[in-house]
Order: sequence, then C-alpha cells, then structure tokens
Amino acid sequence: MKVSVIISSKDPVGLTVKRLGYSFEEIEDEVTDFHYTKGDAIVMICRHESSSRTPALTVHHPGNPGQNPLGGEPETLGIANPRLLTSIYRSLIRIDTEVPKVIEATHHGPSSLPVPITFVEIGSDPSMWTNEKMVKSLVDAVLEGIERAEDIDCSNTMLIYGGPHYSKVATSRALDGCISHIISKHYITGIKSHVILQSIERNIIRPKTAILDSIARLQRELLTDILSSNNISIELR
Repeated sequence: MKVSVIISSKDPVGLTVKRLGYSFEEIEDEVTDFHYTKGDAIVMICRHESSSRTPALTVHHPGNPGQNPLGGEPETLGIANPRLLTSIYRSLIRIDTEVPKVIEATHHGPSSLPVPITFVEIGSDPSMWTNEKMVKSLVDAVLEGIERAEDIDCSNTMLIYGGPHYSKVATSRALDGCISHIISKHYITGIKSHVILQSIERNIIRPKTAILDSIARLQRELLTDILSSNNISIELR
C-alpha cells in the first residue's frame, strides 16, 4: 500500500512540518476541503482545534454524518482505513508526553475522495501548532505507524455508534482490534439509514463488529436492523 503523507500551506502545523525539513507533498487547499488522489491512501497532518484549547494528539476518519458539513458534502462519509488509523494511533500512544492521545469520531471533509484519508492532528492552539518538538514527535509516530500498518491484525474491525466525540471506547478497543467509522452521540438522534450503510460500506476493511454506546431505543432499533442485515455483530454498552 502506497501511503501519501500531505500537508497544507494554509495550515499552521503544515508550516511547522515544512520548517522541520520534511519533504511531504504540500497542497494549497484547506485541510477540510481538498482534492488529492495520489497513492492508495492519504495521511493529512494538520492542526486540531477545540473550544477548550486543551492539548491533544488526535487521529480520525473524515466524513459528515449530519446535514451541516464542515468541508465536503452533508451526510457523506469518507472511506475509512481502519488498519492505518489503528497503527498510527498505537504509535501515537508510545510518544513520551502527558498530552492526551485520542481517536475522534468521524467528522469534517473531504468526504467523497476515491481513496481513504486518515487525519492526524495536534492541538488545540498556536502554542502546540508551532511546537517543533511535539510536531516532530507526531510526524515520526505517523511514519512509524505507516511502516507497521501491514502487521496490524484487523480480524476484528469495529464500528462505534454513540458516545462522546473523543471516543473512549475507541481508544481502549484500538489495542485489540481496528477502528472504523465512529458516529458520535451528537449525530445519532437524526441519523439516516444511508449514513449507517455508508459507515459499513465506506471502508477498505469490512467491519465485523458494531459497538452501540448508550443508544436510545428508537435509534438502537434502526441501527440493529441495518447492522444485522449486513452480518455485523453487535455489542451493547
């Protein structure tokens, strides 16, 4: 698998990566809305933002489960690469820092590229975006994760529905399986059937298990019907 690591000239972390001397391909578009299809898979290294401005190293699949997209199209999920995301996350957690390492729920664009994208981010404010030591540790973990990806056992690839945006279920289960799309609790109430189907189908590895994290009865029934008809085993939490 040829993995293309890219940065954006419009992103402060991309500029820090470039200043450190890495020779990744640089795009001129916003990180949430670009068109790039070189290679079998893409890793975008960029900034992470949050209202709390809490430091974090994050990894996630792209896509817009709801009707209000941030880049990309509404109710459209990108192609997930569970093996690569999981491998990179396992490398991130080996970084010697107290900065939290988390797997985020699927969010923002691009959502319709024909190749899978994995976002690896550092945040959540300029002091982290320009921290060369931390950015270098992040980049080196990404490269290690790419190198080790083919050794990751994805015989149990998991979908997660419900729970917070920073998925506690994912960060624990990524140690014994691979993590596919995560649809957080913020999108579950109004989730559409075709988005659930995309979460299953927009994958380079067929998911085996779905974890339903504190889902209300009505949405649980919808999810269970679709998942069961697609031969996905279900765990309730």
